[in-house]
Amino acid sequence: MTSPEVQPFMAGPGPVQAWMPRPYQQLLRGPNLRWWRPLVSIAVVIGVTGVAVITIGTLFAAFTEAGGSGSGDDGFDAWSVSPVGMLVTNLMLAALIPIAQLGVWAGFGWTPRWVASVTGGMRWGWTARCYLAVTVAMGAFTLATLVPFGGLSWAPEKQWAWLLLVVLISTPLQAAGEEYLFRGWICQTVGSMFARPVVGALIGGLLSTWLFALAHGQQDPWLFADRFVFGAIACYLAWRTGGLEAGIAMHGVNNIIVFVITIAGGELEESLNASQSDPLSLGVDVVSMVLTAGVLLWLARQLRPVRLFVPPQPLLAPVRW
Repeated sequence: MTSPEVQPFMAGPGPVQAWMPRPYQQLLRGPNLRWWRPLVSIAVVIGVTGVAVITIGTLFAAFTEAGGSGSGDDGFDAWSVSPVGMLVTNLMLAALIPIAQLGVWAGFGWTPRWVASVTGGMRWGWTARCYLAVTVAMGAFTLATLVPFGGLSWAPEKQWAWLLLVVLISTPLQAAGEEYLFRGWICQTVGSMFARPVVGALIGGLLSTWLFALAHGQQDPWLFADRFVFGAIACYLAWRTGGLEAGIAMHGVNNIIVFVITIAGGELEESLNASQSDPLSLGVDVVSMVLTAGVLLWLARQLRPVRLFVPPQPLLAPVRW
């Protein structure tokens, strides 16, 4: 009689991808995937976000009626460029982190930490290295392009010190919130609907990128294209690195640089309410984003962060032949 052998069970319940290595955007194609789960997740995220927006709008309306910040759009614009207004706005956007996590948990039954990466959480060492690399790359490019365009002017906002403190503390959270929702929850939810990874990544990426650009409000085609390109690059980084860390770093550093420049030049309100751009500005931004993404991809090749989720392979009980 031969010795017992263990036969690997290669086709468990659920989609085939449930038992194969999967990229970040297809992470949720687990054994418990059903056709209705993405719909539940979408309903939860839209419902919670809608309630939050209505609640915040009602509170702000009550505040302005009480004489706290003028009235209408002018009152909101004035409040949004104050240190308190910027802090509240950034924390509101940071709240997209638990909203995205709630969508994944309620809809798919996955614990919230899987929105961050294929390893089940933020990879903090990798995040720190991404922030350092992006700061050097974007900082150097910004300094190189400031001189031809007139340099950095010093006509700071009235409360510039407090504004800078708020930016440095809360902007990384704001950037993470947007990445969790757009490059995280949306891409993973859409990706779960398609068996082919490339198809899921492309459709999810296009929808995510379009909604991300659209969410910035009124804008001309040049400004829309600027934001669309950023979203597309962030989606690609999530695909190639297995998580949101690289996109969060690029998003956070970019916003910090923009805020520092506009606060120093007294143009914060104009920057926040910008609705127009031009081909030259778009070209400069695209070059900056592509170069920064290239640095991050080079860093990923050197450090090799995990980019595929490898599910446990179920095994049959030992079989005696």
